[in-house]
Amino acid sequence: MLQVVPAYLSDTEAAGILALLCEQIGEQIEHGLAARHYALTGDRRALAGTVL
Repeated sequence: MLQVVPAYLSDTEAAGILALLCEQIGEQIEHGLAARHYALTGDRRALAGTVL
């Protein structure tokens, strides 16, 4: 997700861009944002309830 949406963008800005990618790959936007948050922080709790 960080390859598509750089870390310096806010979650709001990222959601707009990730929405297009998630639609193409058939994933929920919430899961895309969770994966991005995990990539930024390393906090595995971000992935709770997410199947990637």
